[in-house]
Order: sequence, then C-alpha cells, then structure tokens
Amino acid sequence: MDELVIPSKEETKNLIFMFHGYGSDKDNLQIIGEKFAEALPAAEIHLANGIEPCAESRGFKWFSMNSDDLKDWESAFSKNVPQIMDYINSVKDAKNLGCRDIILSGFSQGAMLSLSLGIYHNVKAVIAFSGLILAPDKFLKNSETKVLLAHGSNDSVIPVSAVDFTKSALEKFNIDVQVAIAPGLDHAINQYLLTRAVDFLRSL
Repeated sequence: MDELVIPSKEETKNLIFMFHGYGSDKDNLQIIGEKFAEALPAAEIHLANGIEPCAESRGFKWFSMNSDDLKDWESAFSKNVPQIMDYINSVKDAKNLGCRDIILSGFSQGAMLSLSLGIYHNVKAVIAFSGLILAPDKFLKNSETKVLLAHGSNDSVIPVSAVDFTKSALEKFNIDVQVAIAPGLDHAINQYLLTRAVDFLRSL
C-alpha cells in the first residue's frame, strides 16, 4: 500500500489509520494527521492512497461510488474490505499491537469505512468526518469502540441527517457516540471540527 507514515514521538502504543475521501489521496489529511500526532505522542499515523484509481480525478478511492444507491456503495465496499483489512493487519502485526490499540479516522468515504470496520473489529476509537455507517446489518455489533461523528450543518454531499441515522444505529448496540456539528460548514473539515477531534483523542 502506498502510504505516508508520521512517526510516533514516543514508544508506539497506538496506530491511527486515516482514510481520505473519494477522488483524493494520502496527502489530503496530512495536516490533520500531524495534529493527531501532537495530541497522541505515542501514536504512529498511517495515511494511505485508496486501493483503486479514481477516473474522475487524479486521486484514488477505497470503493466504487458510481451509483447514487446506498446499497451499491455497501456492495462495492464489502468487496474491498479484505484488501483494506490486509493493509491494517499488516501494520498492526508488524508493530505487535492489537485492535484495541487502533484508531480509525477518515473523511467522507474514508469515514464510512472507518465506522463500519472500526466497530466490527472493536478498535479503540473512530473519528468520522462527514460520513455515515455502511451496511449496519453486516458490520454493527456490540463494541467498546468510542466514536466521534463530526459533520458540517450545511453538507451538500452527505446531509447532516446522516449523523442522526448513524448515531441512532450505533446507540442500539450501546456504542459510546459523541457528535460535533460545525454550523454553516459544507462538505469539509474546519478548525472547529479539528479541535473537537483533537480533544476527543486526548480524552481516550
């Protein structure tokens, strides 16, 4: 996997995997990754390019979104889960760490996969920027994973109503969910959401 690694400042006790949005690349979340590294000095940050090239841009994608049908997204995501998990597990095993030492984070498409895989594998925490839970019937179960849902109130790509949908689905499985809504923000990450994410990390 083509990735960028931000080394931990102390002995590595946690791994943070950050997944970019559709059509983007590993550099897109680097600044946020550096802020996360400051918040958790014992965390090593991994930012990778998506597993498929994106025809609509020079970037990459984690799974196809050629349809507006959520079921099609879920099917495409499920098909690529083994390759995504091979990547996560290869890093985890090389560091001799477990799933409870992992934090998953992502934006948009990257947030979707972080939520589904993070909860299914009971990772330490998930920070989901502008996403929603995919295939809850397949990936949701009781989990100790702590979740932050961060979203713009004026998101024109994934409506802010996705937060209520995801929060409700997660709470049915007794998952600890926090929410941060940035007033007036479209499909993006601003300083308010970044500050809330950093505070969330420091509270773990």
